[in-house]
Amino acid sequence: MQNPSTSPPGPPSPPFAARTSISLIYILLLACISIHLYRTPSYTNDSLQYMGNALLMEETDPVKLHRRVYAELDRGMPAPAREHMLGLENGVPAPHSASLRERALDPYRFAECLPWFAIRPLYNLALYLLSRTGLGLLRSSVFLSAASHFLLGVLLFRWLIRYLAPFSALGVAVLSMMSPPLMDLGRQNTSDALASLIAFSALYLIFEKQRLLPGMVLLLASLYFRTDFVVLAGPALLALWLTRKITFWQAGLLSGLALASVFAINHFGGDYGIQMLYYRNFVDAPTAPAEIVVHFSFHEYLAALRHGFTLVSGSFFLPFLLLGTVGTVLRSRLLAVAAIATTYAVLHFVVLPNWDERWFGVFYLAMVLCAASAGRRDAGDSHPLQGKIFA
Repeated sequence: MQNPSTSPPGPPSPPFAARTSISLIYILLLACISIHLYRTPSYTNDSLQYMGNALLMEETDPVKLHRRVYAELDRGMPAPAREHMLGLENGVPAPHSASLRERALDPYRFAECLPWFAIRPLYNLALYLLSRTGLGLLRSSVFLSAASHFLLGVLLFRWLIRYLAPFSALGVAVLSMMSPPLMDLGRQNTSDALASLIAFSALYLIFEKQRLLPGMVLLLASLYFRTDFVVLAGPALLALWLTRKITFWQAGLLSGLALASVFAINHFGGDYGIQMLYYRNFVDAPTAPAEIVVHFSFHEYLAALRHGFTLVSGSFFLPFLLLGTVGTVLRSRLLAVAAIATTYAVLHFVVLPNWDERWFGVFYLAMVLCAASAGRRDAGDSHPLQGKIFA
């Protein structure tokens, strides 16, 4: 792999004291936002399976595992959220609440659902290790998301300040990190925030710092936090090959390694397959997933796709895409990053035609960066990694 050392010139530097003051103000504001997220999390059903998989590091008895996971719900979880987790909340569709109740009552039914999120091995490991500090599994999951939101904000500011004056970077970064999709990312106690931090850091190292080796290590590592980042790794490797930053054989080898990682994670995690994924997303929450064979037809996929377009139209995807497109028209320096992130969002939606804002944090951040970097036309119009494709 080539490792060019050139980097884009940034905006004229203000006095050191002013720069430092603005950075400290931003860190303080960002910390307040992330602390707020930690104190007001949005608990998800998925976190039960994450906690169960984390506990598998030391406990394999389904009954004991079940008891320890559900004991976490009494450790500071508000009553409405706890009732929802137990399937006791009024207004929840009967099949979904029945599945939650069955899992809350039957340790073996709960164990059948663990493979759904066993395919996030590094997140489960991080959750387990943090819980060993005495924080507990539930609060550890909340902390990981809030802390990842904070670190994403730090990285965003660090990236923005290469193209904008510090005060402008502060304003853009604060507004971005307070936007609903990124607040949602930091509020939900799932793997998404930490996985997005790893993937976004990889893009920063590869396309901004031009440090290909550590960037590629992080990009491949992101698959072990969320396997769907394989559709981010693919476009990134394609862009690097087309711009001659890596050879065809290197791109092929790394692509094969990414795909092999996903297959290995799914195999050893006991994943039930894509039919079960579709069934869970679009049909019903199964009570005993290991005991049923599900079928999801192409016609059902098309119906899900049509409904997915409705969800997309009501999300923040189009406003952020417009923001990034405006930046592209103004000859943004980060066209490669914007193109890769947009391709990731499209491919993710095609494979799983559902929409949840927390899945697309990398896309939202990339659009902000693309628009912001367009304002620095004096910094040069051609990025070393844009090459012929993005000319």
